This record gives sequence, structure tokens and C-alpha cells, in this order.
Amino acid sequence: MKKNLFGLCAVLGCVVALDASAAASRSSMYSSIDMRNADGDTIRINRSSYDSYSDGAGHMRHSASRSGMYDNMNSGYTRSEPMMVSKKTYVPGKTYKSAMRKYFIANPFYQPLQGQFGSVTTVEYMQGKYKFADVNRKLSEWSVKEDLSFGLTDRIAIQGMAKYNWDKLTWTNSTGYQDKYKNDDLNLYGLGIQGRIVDTDEWISTLSAYYEHQKHGVDYFIGDLKVGYKVATSTIYGLGRAWIVDMEGDIYGDYMEDATTWGMLKYGNADKTLFMGELGAGVWTVLAEDWTLNVEGMYGFYDWHNQASIKGAFGWQPNDWFALNLYAKTSIYDSAKGKNLDLYEGNLPLTQANWDAASTAVVEIANPREWSVGLQAMFQF
Repeated sequence: MKKNLFGLCAVLGCVVALDASAAASRSSMYSSIDMRNADGDTIRINRSSYDSYSDGAGHMRHSASRSGMYDNMNSGYTRSEPMMVSKKTYVPGKTYKSAMRKYFIANPFYQPLQGQFGSVTTVEYMQGKYKFADVNRKLSEWSVKEDLSFGLTDRIAIQGMAKYNWDKLTWTNSTGYQDKYKNDDLNLYGLGIQGRIVDTDEWISTLSAYYEHQKHGVDYFIGDLKVGYKVATSTIYGLGRAWIVDMEGDIYGDYMEDATTWGMLKYGNADKTLFMGELGAGVWTVLAEDWTLNVEGMYGFYDWHNQASIKGAFGWQPNDWFALNLYAKTSIYDSAKGKNLDLYEGNLPLTQANWDAASTAVVEIANPREWSVGLQAMFQF
């Protein structure tokens, strides 16, 4: 077994459900606002069988003849949409002003088109807790993460990411003694590629791959597939995500000390790699002209435990190039509850002899819980 115990702290991502780049796996989508009155008694007005517009490259394209749907065109292009008005107020022959599509960059399928940049800056507070024997564990983390993407083509974009953490891991026993591990560091950086493989009036799908490096020498290889079905100004979607984690040690868990002894709660063994995954479903919808809502449920397989969580996000976008997204996420189930883990215990100092002479005990995890809140500032330029 390796003595580099803090290499295991890089795998706290397993314990806190691995934030890995959900914001990075988004592709382009546009929406016109549903202009129906409250009674829903509406008709659609087309000023001709279709409206033509220029895509900026000298080509003419035709708009979809569906109000309240999506296309994959940049909001910078000029176009008029069919609109919906109440039958009670409709006057034959009257000219009605068409609604313009807005590019909602808080969309979970966001991806910049060719020559565009997309930026998502996330400030998050996360807290994870559980208890075993007479010890309470609490991990608190503030972080700032930047995801910067660039469109190579309308279908393919590259992305760079970096995350800075302020972490505090606290162990408190029944006598009130605390062991605190504090760290602030550039904790994560990486590169990725995103592909928008389908984008029609009804369907959208993205496929993404990322490499991320976390401190203490742990590498993540991540694949992400997302498929959505467009209904009026909403998108219902499913997603799958997989991690291959290249470990530097053959044991991982949490490490703690008191005045004279050390302890390590063992989560698992990994000679070289760990395999983890997530499956989920969500809905993204336009609430009003400037407001959006995204609700997502996720079930994750994080090697030594599974976790179900739910996340909700409100987005505010006053124009085509800036948005704010406020979100909250909480676990609603964790298989760690009631799970028996090995606790290694030994004397300080942590020498090879004391490590080899360590004793083991079996402890039961109780009351696991994780939650986070965050604010995202989003730009496209």
C-alpha cells in the first residue's frame, strides 16, 4: 500500500459526486417565445409560405414554419418568425410584428458556433457530510471554475477548463477533538471537444469527450452523450456520462490524525483505474422572455457507492450575449448509508513500520448527505 495518502483526496470527487464538466457538455439551440394568450385560443400567422434570410455567407435559407420551436442558426442572423395571436383579436390583412428568436446560452445543449466563444464562470459552495463510529466528517468547499469554449465549426467546438478550490475537511470525535485539513489550490484543469451530432426541428444530440487533470496526479477521461426532444419552448432530454479515473495509488479513502494516532477510512482499491458513470434526465424550458428553468435528476455510480440527486436552475438572460444562472443541487439517496468500510489505525509518526503495523476495524457509514449552490455568469462573444 502506498504511503501517499493524500493522493486519495483527489478522489473526493467520488464522494461528492464528481462535478466534472456538466456545464461543458452543451450545444446550440434557439427559441422563440410562445406568444399564446392565457386562454390558449390562438392562430399562427405566416406572412408568406416561408421567410427567407441570409446566413451571412451569401446563401439563402428558409425558416421553419413552426412557431415556438428551435433551429441551429445564430441569433445574430436576421430573421422573422411566424407569430401566434388570439383569434379574438385577429384582423384579416393586418400586419403583425413577428417575434425574434433569442439564443438562450443557459440551455443545457449550448455550444458556440464557428468563430464564436462561449464562457461559463461558476462560483459554487458545496458541503458533504457523513458519520461513522463516534466521528463526524464534514467537507466544505468554495470553488471558481471557468469553462471557455470556441467553435471550430457550427458542429464542433473545443473547450478548456480550470477550477480553483478552497477546501476544508474536518473530523470531529465524541470528545470534541478536531482534525482539519485545509487546502486552496488550482485543483483541476483540462481540455475537451464537443460535437453537436443532431439538431433538427424536433431532436438535438451532443457527444463530448474530455481530459481533466486533478492535483496529486489523478487523471480523468470523460465521455458524455446527451439526447433531447424539443416540445414548443421546452426540451426534454436524457444523458449518460462515464469516467475512467487513472489512479496513482492502490488504495483510496479519507485520512485523519489526532494527537498521537492516524486513521484512514478506506473507500476502495484501484491498481490503476476506476470506472464511474451517471445516468439522468431533465427538462429545460423558457418561462418568459428573459427567464428559463432547468430541472435535472441524476443517478451516479461512483465506484464504492451510488447516489441519486436532483438539481434545479433559474436562468435570467436580458440580451443575446449575457446570462446568469442560479442553481441548487442536493442528494436524495446515497447507498453509502449503512455501508461497512474498513478503518485503518496506527501510531504517529507515519513511518513504513507504523503503516505495516496498522490495525483495522469495520465501521458503518451513517447519515450521508451532500448539497451545493452556485451562480454562473455566461457570455457568448
